[in-house]
This record gives sequence, C-alpha cells and structure tokens, in this order.
Amino acid sequence: MSVLEELAERGRRGLRAAKAATRSTAALHVLDTLGCVVAGSSHPLAAQLERFVTRTGDSGQLCTPALAGTHPLRTTVLMESVLAHVDEYDALHPAAAVVPSAVVVPAALAVADREGLPGSAVTDAVIVGYEVVVEAGLRFGGPNLYGRAWWPTSVFGALGAAAAVANLLRLDDEETLAALGIAAAGLGGLLSTDELGTGHYLLAGRAAADGTEAAYLARAGARASRTLLDAPGAAALGASAAAPTCDRMPHLDDCVFKAYPCARPLHAALEALDALAGRGVPLRTARRLRILLPAALLRFVTADRAPAGPTEAAASAAFAVAAWLNGAAADVSFFRGALPEDTPEVVLGAAPDLDSGLPDHWGARVIVDLADGRQAEQKITGAEQDVTRSAPAEPVTAKFRRQTGAGRDDPDWQRWITRCLSLDTVTDVAGLRQTLCRLTGR
Repeated sequence: MSVLEELAERGRRGLRAAKAATRSTAALHVLDTLGCVVAGSSHPLAAQLERFVTRTGDSGQLCTPALAGTHPLRTTVLMESVLAHVDEYDALHPAAAVVPSAVVVPAALAVADREGLPGSAVTDAVIVGYEVVVEAGLRFGGPNLYGRAWWPTSVFGALGAAAAVANLLRLDDEETLAALGIAAAGLGGLLSTDELGTGHYLLAGRAAADGTEAAYLARAGARASRTLLDAPGAAALGASAAAPTCDRMPHLDDCVFKAYPCARPLHAALEALDALAGRGVPLRTARRLRILLPAALLRFVTADRAPAGPTEAAASAAFAVAAWLNGAAADVSFFRGALPEDTPEVVLGAAPDLDSGLPDHWGARVIVDLADGRQAEQKITGAEQDVTRSAPAEPVTAKFRRQTGAGRDDPDWQRWITRCLSLDTVTDVAGLRQTLCRLTGR
C-alpha cells in the first residue's frame, strides 16, 4: 500500500478502536479548542483578518465565535483554525510535533454545522482526523522536520482535516483516498528564520480549509495521485516515511492539553521554575536565567525581549519567564503586552543530554543566578509540564473558563459546557455553535 492508503486505513482502524474514554477525551478537545478560538478572537491578528474579511465582502450561512456575522465554510474553518493556534495554547501530540486540534476540530465542527449532523459525528471525525495527521507526523520524523525548515502541522494538517471531513460526508474508501491525495498535493509550510507574523498562523488555517475542500472535491468526483507521500513526499521532506506505527490506538489518547500559552519547548522550563520555587529558591531575586533545551527545539524559540508582536512573544523565553514571575503563566493577554522592565536576563542554550528524549519528551534544564551569588539548577526530562494526556474534565474546563470568561455561576455557560462535554448526545451541532456565538457576543 502507498503511504496515503496506509493513513486512510489507520484512520478507520483508530475509530474502530476508540472506547468510551477516548470519545469523552475527544469532547474535551473540542471544548479546549473552542476556548482557544474565543480567546484568539481578541488577539491583534484577529482584527487584521476581520478587516480583510469585511473588505472582501465575505458572507455566508455559518456563525462562528471567531467573527461577527455569518460566513461561508472556508472562511469559518480558516478563521477558527488560525485563532485556535494563535496564542500557542492548543492541544498537541509531542512526538509527532503537530497540533491536530487546530486543524481538525474547526473543520469537523463547521462541516457538521453546515450538513446538519449530530455531535456523535463530530466525535468520530475528530478521532479519525487526529489519527491521520498524527500518524503522518510520526512517520515523517515529527520534530526533525523543523531542522529542514518545515512546520509539521502545515505540512500534514490538510490530511487531518480531509480525513475528518471525509468521515463526516460518509465518503467511501476510494473517495476518502482521493480526498487525502488532493490534500497531499498542496503539501507545504515553511518556517521563518526571523519573525513568525501572520503568515505563520495562516498556514494552519489554510491547511484546515484546504483539507475541508479536498473532501468536498472528492465527493464531487475529483481524484489525485495516491502515491504523493511516497517518492514525491520523500524528495520534498528529505526523508522517506518510516514504517506504520504500532503503538496503541487511537493517537488522540496520546495528545496533550497545553498548560501555558507559549511555544511548547518553553513549557518544560516553566515546569522547572515551579520545581525551583517548591524547593524554596527565591526566583524573584534572580539576576539571570539560563534555559537549556534540546538542540532541535532551539529552532523555534528565542530570548527576544522586544519581539515584533504577540505571536513572537509567545515564542520568547524572556516573556515566558516574565509571565511565570508575575503569576500570569496561563494568561494569554500577558504575551500581548510589553515585557516588564524588571524581568531578569534570560539566555537560551543547548542541552545535548536532553536530545535523546526527543521526540517523546521535550525536556529543559534551568540554571538560575541569584542576586546573592548563589546558583540553583533544575532539570525536567519528561512531559510533566502538560496539563495531562488523559485529563479529567476539570482542568480543561477551568482553562476554558479562563479563556472565555465563562462564570462558574452563570447557568447559561454551565449548560453549554455540560452539553459540549456530552458531545455524543448533542443532536444539533449547529445549535451548539449558535449558542456559543450568542454567549460570546458573536
């Protein structure tokens, strides 16, 4: 079989293997992603995109918490995908180095809304879409792609969206393979070497929107090569696909909810600060902090104290440290302001002994020089920094409330959250989305 055929089969097998716990986790991913979209709607990039949509006269039938008014399918998916990722707070699969939530969940929800489908169909689609995009990321080397200037989510994101939508549209095996082939034909997504900017975050949105359209095109009879990820993919990416993974399925169970709204390699450093504080180290008297990461992960973080904007601030170790010192490590708004003047010096470097932990474990070593001349050190080797892989609902729900401003005592919000967490029982996804738009003023 070709790689695309193997990915299509993996998606089908992942859905068959999903138990009740996985389906509940899928609902948590939907809740978490929508919280990121709502928070992202106040990001400066959202205003830029809204001006663009307004000036192009965009109109349609779907409401979205990303934009005021109603919009066509492509705009809805693109906006929600961009805003889900713009604060770097969306769920991810560490070993594959992809953020499946940003590309799969918006596509699944918007298509279910458009097609009048129930929540159980969204659950199915999320499981299938995650399975395909994660498997692709794993087989082509995950984090290693960063070193070749490729962003894995934009390279493989359209495959995840296409697989999810193909499942929603009930495409047969040949049509699903065609959808994946059409999505693979647009493979791409370069990493910048200076500022990320709007261009980087649009990559996720375009991948999700292109994957969505690929499934509709396949339903209309369009076809594409089924070998695009074999010799052509190997030539473009600098590596052939590894053998299919044999881990337990589904891959969704190994995805993690992010604890902090900043670049993932910095999470281990913040966890190290938690540990140092627990040891009684007076971090507020620090003169300098050295953050040492696996060499491959230095590719997409900086120590910039004056980044070009909030997108670059989310990748800055100086901002991450300042957020932690100010009790705002989980606050997206902190990364949208100026760096406090009293932030200590922050230096980035490589820790070769942590390289062997990749791709499963993104570790960090933090060395703190204190004002009194003492030095303290903490090493984090694993994934302790994530909210958790199989999170109970409460931490994710608490994060959603922070992101949206949903009050614990507000009965309308509580009813909506309860419905979302019981996604398999929702009969009307369109109604669920419309209620969220009303609650958020959209």
